Formats: sequence, C-alpha cells, structure tokens
Amino acid sequence: MKTTRKNNLQFTLITSFITLFLLSFNTSADTLSDKVSACNVAMNKGDFIAAIAISNEMLKLDSKSRDGLLCKGRALGAKGDYSEALSALEMSAKQSQLGFEQIISYIFIGNLHKNNHKNAAAISAYENSIKICEAEKNDKFKRINLNLIGDTQTQNNDLNAALASYLAGTKLAMNDNERAENFERLGTTYSALNQHDAAIEYQLKATLMQERAGTRDDYANANLALGRIYTQAKDYPAAENTYAKLIKFSKDNGSAYYETKANYGLAQAKAAEGDSKSAKSMMTDALKIAKNMGENELAAEIDSSLKKLNN
Repeated sequence: MKTTRKNNLQFTLITSFITLFLLSFNTSADTLSDKVSACNVAMNKGDFIAAIAISNEMLKLDSKSRDGLLCKGRALGAKGDYSEALSALEMSAKQSQLGFEQIISYIFIGNLHKNNHKNAAAISAYENSIKICEAEKNDKFKRINLNLIGDTQTQNNDLNAALASYLAGTKLAMNDNERAENFERLGTTYSALNQHDAAIEYQLKATLMQERAGTRDDYANANLALGRIYTQAKDYPAAENTYAKLIKFSKDNGSAYYETKANYGLAQAKAAEGDSKSAKSMMTDALKIAKNMGENELAAEIDSSLKKLNN
C-alpha cells in the first residue's frame, strides 16, 4: 500500500485515458509523439515550466498543432495563468477532430473553469462534451462528465443538483470500480445533506465493491470515508468498529500511513462522542507518527484538530 496521499480517483482516471489518447494519435510522427509524451511526463511531475517549453517546441513545428496548444493550455492553467490557458485550450478545441478529440477538449476547458471557480462556465463546457458523447454513444466519458458536473455543483454548494448528476452517472457505470467511485460520491453528498441512512447505504456498497475490485488503497480510503460518515451520523460504535478494522488491515498490509489515518479518524470519533481525553492522546500519537513519516499535509491536519481540542 502506498504511504502517500492517494490522488483523486476521478483525476487519475481522466488523466490515464487522456494520456493514452494523446499518445495513440501521434504514433505516425515520432518527433511530435515524443513531445506529447514529454509534455505528459512534465505535467505529471508538476514541472509546468518545462511543459510550456515543450509546447512551444511543438508549436514551432506547427503553429496550429492541437496537441501543442493542448499541452500549453494545460500547463498555463496549472501554473495559474487562467486567461492565457483558456485561449490556448479554446484554440486547441477548434483544431480538434469531430468526436473524441472534442470530448477531451471540452473536459480540459471545463476543468480549467472549475479550478478557477467559474462554475457556470465549467458546467457549460462539460455539457458540450456530453452532447458529443451522446452523439458518439460514449457512455464512459458521459459518466465522467456527469461526475465532473456533480463535483462543480458540490463546489458551488448546490448539493441536490450534485446528487442528481451523480445518480445519473451511476446508471452509466460499467463495472464495480466505476460503481464504487459513484457510490462514494453519493455517500459523501448524502452525508453533507444529513441524509445519513442513504449516505451509509451507498458508502457501504462502495466499500464492498472496493474490497472486491479495487486496490488496497481504494479499499482503505473507502473505509476512511465510511468511518467519517458513521461519525457524522453519530453512530459512534459503527465508526469505531470501522476504524479498528482498518487499523488491523493497515498493519497486516504494512501501511503506517493508513494506520495513522485510521487512528486519527478514531480519535475524531472519540472527540465527537465527547471523550476528549482519549481523542487528545490518540491525536498526539498520530501527529508524531505523521511527522516522522514526512507526511506534512496529514500532520498539519491532525495538528489543527488537536489545537481545536486543546482550546
């Protein structure tokens, strides 16, 4: 099991599909294909300056290169240059072939808007992508777009609309991994709406599917979410049992990271239940372990919770 924070599943899924897509469409030109691959490597490393330099090299070969513009737009967006990124991505969309290339282009445009809290514009871009998905009978990417719309609506605190989007996406899931992904979104959204029975139902389904079809990281994260949902529902015995099972699972699989996360979750359940003494002790221990592992983000989160308990 990994000892670093798991990347957002939706982002990973989309990136994997798009990376394969970009490479597959450039195998006829070795130089351009190499640069597409180099751009993806630079983006995955977070080296946005290098990605921009690579995109400029691609655009020197062809000023209207769809891949060069896409690379540049992605890198500029990640760097925080919203206006220039949007210009590059919109130009890339104009160079896209009808069908799948346009589906991808609108997703990138939507993501740029979403990341800059331009929620209406993001939803509009995803809806444009959906229209093409429907024409192409591409249910896989229609589901992805529906989830992205739901994520944008969640960001806008429009939870009932998000729920409708996730439910629509669930109907298009093709396997247990995809169903688990959507069930997790539904569990989190129902929980935020204080509809605890529905939240527990969907998160339990997601956890069972991740146990059957997901990675160990997927299963661990599903249990963490289940523990949080039980805690919010004030079902503290179920929350503590979930975290205890995850602690054992983490120990059995040699993951100090998830063991620490589970202990932190257990401490939060204790705090919510009113057992501040146990919660403080457990958080203090979890904080030391997180710092020793170099998990700075987790350590900062635990430290913040501990300070609130101590005030």
